[in-house]
Amino acid sequence: MLARPRHIDDPVRRHGYALAVALVLLLSTALRLWQLSTPAEMMFDEIYYAKDGKAIVDGRVGTGGDYRWAAGDEVSWPHPEMGKLAIAGGILLFGDRAFGWRLPAVLAGVGILACVYPLGRRLGLGPPWALLALLLAAADPLGIAQSRIATLDVFVAFWTVLCVLLALRYVQEGWRPAWLFAAGAAGGMAVGTKWSGALALVAAALVIAAAWVVQRRAARAPDEEPGDAATAASDAGLGPPSLPPHAEAVAAAPPEGSVALRLLALAAALAAAPAGLYLLSYSLYFLAGHTVADFIELQRQMLVFNLNLDATHTYASLAPTWIVDYRPVWYYFEGTETYYGVIAIGNPLLWWSATVSLVAAAVLALRRRSYVLLPAAGVIVVLYVPWFLTTRTSFLYYMTPVAPFMAVLVAAALCLFAGGVVPPRGWAAAALAALAAAVLWRPLGVGAAWLFWELPRRGGAALGWVGVAVGVLAAVALVALLLSPRLRTRRPLTALVLAGLMIGIVVAFVPIVLGLPISPRYFEHIMWFPSWI
Repeated sequence: MLARPRHIDDPVRRHGYALAVALVLLLSTALRLWQLSTPAEMMFDEIYYAKDGKAIVDGRVGTGGDYRWAAGDEVSWPHPEMGKLAIAGGILLFGDRAFGWRLPAVLAGVGILACVYPLGRRLGLGPPWALLALLLAAADPLGIAQSRIATLDVFVAFWTVLCVLLALRYVQEGWRPAWLFAAGAAGGMAVGTKWSGALALVAAALVIAAAWVVQRRAARAPDEEPGDAATAASDAGLGPPSLPPHAEAVAAAPPEGSVALRLLALAAALAAAPAGLYLLSYSLYFLAGHTVADFIELQRQMLVFNLNLDATHTYASLAPTWIVDYRPVWYYFEGTETYYGVIAIGNPLLWWSATVSLVAAAVLALRRRSYVLLPAAGVIVVLYVPWFLTTRTSFLYYMTPVAPFMAVLVAAALCLFAGGVVPPRGWAAAALAALAAAVLWRPLGVGAAWLFWELPRRGGAALGWVGVAVGVLAAVALVALLLSPRLRTRRPLTALVLAGLMIGIVVAFVPIVLGLPISPRYFEHIMWFPSWI
């Protein structure tokens, strides 16, 4: 667990995976750039962040506003400046128009995907399963939507993913301080975009602490035979022998030297450096004439706002409901005979699978002392569960930094389910399943409409809960069937088919993520639940 991934020695195989990753990134970039200026007007919170980006470009961040401590004409003062500076960069290069506002988000979104394959490798996945994690992340409508709107969460997500990746590299590549400070810098950029970005630093600290414990524990038994060491690791839950990709790693030497000095380095990298970058994000604020007293008052006002925001919003939702895709957020919608809309929604098949995988990670750890799913699951818990404590108005798109790790977790769960085996026709089966989901998704929409729309209308709200119960029971029955010993030999192929279904279903949501024209009938079939409207 958290060991350095083994290098791919075969150059043909290595270059093949590099080419596959590049192809996924290229297609994802093209999808995010497709009609990026549609709609041309500002949608949702672009009315704050795009306008503030223009205020920064114009230099309207001085002391002449209604309050001296506020950044001039900026209206999104409750958040730090890094994300707004990125949006301002797009406006500076491409003008005060939709393409200029949104292009930085595209770059951040593609940057997130570029981190997923190496992230999967460093979280214990073999090359094919790390590639699968990338495909799952690329097939998440939330990531696509957030990459096409000039708001802050995609920047928080990019710096969060990069921070965790660099922390993993630090513990897996000889504990070199340069990687530690690079992780701290990425975390500082996340905090400098939104205060919630501080969770990236907590996740990085968790990775470092877990790696320290595991590697120090392994160092206490240097005289064990390789077979005994593998058995001991399995008994400790560090990876079952039946999962070759998780064994496809080599241990990094535990750090040496003074513990006090290393703790001091951690404090410098994960606290002092981020604090310095946070201050740096306010460079233009200070250059415009603001004083330290103004800055302190601004931070106080930000704290009051972020702790006490209790505004009523149609698409607000409670954090525990996010991971099951209960209440997505419509950023834009118009039309009568033809509809045009942009929605921030997770891939339901992927997110529901991630929910099951989180439960599986806990069960495996507690019942079987197998921790192979815990690295990805632990990061998800750190980034997601703290939101349960908030009482302020919150939205599903706060899951943007969590979603890439959900893709890695699901890939790891499928790998575990398949015993780490990719059958000869596995990728072909995944492709066929993806095609089937992309073409034949409407029956699922029709069934959902009958179960969650028609029944409650005819028999009352109680029947709606009956529909939910039926859905949950069907999911439990499916999991029980997949885990049946009779299907053990078919698990590798089944795992790839399930992955293909998760990937292909994104095609159904693409029109309402890109703002493409759809018919009212299409809209009815894609809105599976009343809470999605």
